[in-house]
Amino acid sequence: MLVILLLAVLVCYFQPYMIPVVAIIFLLTYYFSRRTLMSKEIFFSSYLDNIIRNIERTNHYAVRKLDVGMAVFSKDGKLQWKNELFQEWVGKKNLEGLKPEAILPLPPNSFELLSVKDGEKLIQMNDRYYNMKYCRVETQDKTSKKDEQNTNSGLMIYLTDITDFELLRQKYAKEKICLAYIRFDNYEDVMRGLSETNMANLNGEIHETVTKWVAEKNGFICRMNKEQSLAGFTHGAVAEIIEEKFTVLDKVREIRAGNKIPPTLSIGVSCDGDTLDELVQNANNTLYLALGRGGDQAVVVQNKTNQFFGGTSTVAAKGTRVRARIVAQTINEQMQASDKVFIMGHVNEDYDAIGSAIGMAKLSQSLNKETYIVISGRNENVNRISEMLAHDCVKVSDCEEDYSAIMVEEEEALKHITPESLLILVDHHREILTASKKVLEAISKRVIVDHHRRAEDVISDTVLMYLEPSSSSTSELLTELVGYFNDRLEITPTEATALYAGIVLDTKNFAVQTGERTFEAAALLRRSGADPTMVRLMFKDDMDVLKLRARLLAEAKTIEPGIAISIYKKAEKGAKATILAAQLADRLINVEGIHVGVAINEYKDGSLGVSARSDGSVNVQIIMEELGGGGHQTVAGVQLDNMRAADIEPQIIALAKKQLEQLEEKDNNESDSAARC
Repeated sequence: MLVILLLAVLVCYFQPYMIPVVAIIFLLTYYFSRRTLMSKEIFFSSYLDNIIRNIERTNHYAVRKLDVGMAVFSKDGKLQWKNELFQEWVGKKNLEGLKPEAILPLPPNSFELLSVKDGEKLIQMNDRYYNMKYCRVETQDKTSKKDEQNTNSGLMIYLTDITDFELLRQKYAKEKICLAYIRFDNYEDVMRGLSETNMANLNGEIHETVTKWVAEKNGFICRMNKEQSLAGFTHGAVAEIIEEKFTVLDKVREIRAGNKIPPTLSIGVSCDGDTLDELVQNANNTLYLALGRGGDQAVVVQNKTNQFFGGTSTVAAKGTRVRARIVAQTINEQMQASDKVFIMGHVNEDYDAIGSAIGMAKLSQSLNKETYIVISGRNENVNRISEMLAHDCVKVSDCEEDYSAIMVEEEEALKHITPESLLILVDHHREILTASKKVLEAISKRVIVDHHRRAEDVISDTVLMYLEPSSSSTSELLTELVGYFNDRLEITPTEATALYAGIVLDTKNFAVQTGERTFEAAALLRRSGADPTMVRLMFKDDMDVLKLRARLLAEAKTIEPGIAISIYKKAEKGAKATILAAQLADRLINVEGIHVGVAINEYKDGSLGVSARSDGSVNVQIIMEELGGGGHQTVAGVQLDNMRAADIEPQIIALAKKQLEQLEEKDNNESDSAARC
């Protein structure tokens, strides 16, 4: 148009008479050009409209026909829109206005939880599995200030059918291999005194029982030696075994082929491990955990969680002292390689912890090592032992200091620690119970000597761990170690009395957890000058304690048959209250018809102390472990923070009742079997 205009101007300039003609031609050209342009604009606009309509139509079809179920929920959690597939999968009509938890299998108040953070989860509806993705819908609120957004105004949910994948995953998980180590844990004791024929028959019957049990679960078994086998199961089979609570333990225990002692198994099962090596290692660790807890039980590690089965029988006393001799030699070597030796018991030390610490200090001082006994505080038990030692002027080896002088608390102990120091933990093996966590963390070279069943949270990274749950006390173990440590090592009468007090405490005057080695240790201590009269004086109560114990016994209640519970409210935290609880629990199981006695201290600071006792029919260790504690089959306890008796009492009763019901069921089954015979 510009060119035409320039030509028209030139023509009009040189030929003025052509102006009308040029004007007409220009107007006609402009008219037809404008008309053509408008026609193109109309065509292009129509073309764009068609494209937009097609895109909208396609988007609408895709949203409604996509193989993803979609739904939109408003700010108040009510359904605003969903596609056809979402409604089809849900299988419900009239969904408008309903919240997610009313439409999908979700817990109450799910909308509030889902709208906090984007994520996804697996849900199941009508035998189908769906992956549910959820995300917040963010919008701009006109009433909001500039540059401010009102988020979490709604929720978008996407459902994807993953049934085939999930079923395949479940099949894989069910058929995934688990490894189990099976050990005949009291082989030497059972076989002692049997003829070759009876030994062969017993071995054959045990192996047949175990093999049949494994075969019933479609597993495999490989016998490694006369005491141990390796077995393999699928995850599904292990789930069945867990449901049956390892009945093979009871079957083996009932085998008799001339043996007087019942044979027992320890089983360690691992379902965790990305590699075969990890699987084997975990199975081995669980076996050692089962053995460390006294044997005659199974431990299963699954999803990084340990489950315990069995362990209801009394731990059999070990007839051999080979291990004690080896342990004494190892402790001797570790002490020789260290410049200082620190010995530490559990918090609120009792006579067993103090007595065994004194026994261990005796071993250390016999090697002329700088020795410290780390205590949590000067409680009544520590003071009584100290007074006894001071009264008899008992000296530490050739030093001028007495035992009271080497008993130090945390702050003082930390000043003396060196990189070459050795820490020996006695009468405990859990960090939560140790007298000083800072001392524990400061010394890397550690030895554990304990008589409690191995707990799940055992202190790791030790150069030696000597756990002997068949022993009555750690003082008994130390008495044996003294005998094997040095042929010329002799203990003084007062040292012997301290060890003797520890044995008396944990055996309840030789009434529980007492084997032949317990009496042999006591006899050795008596020959060394242990004074039972002094021990009896150490256990004397004052009149106020006697009255308080009588009142708490009178207030004890029996909510369920066979279970008695006493609660001491507003107790002063310390060794005195701990001892009182232990005494109360002991007295309760002496009542006819009571199988479980529980004494609970409600301390003024909001914490809780529990002492549990059993007549042997119930494993109170298992009950206390559920609460985070531990102990033995007949003696156990736990310390809890920010808890009241009402918080744990129902759980204790339920767990004890469950064991009593299982025992009753077992007795009924045995009676029925005997009647049929």
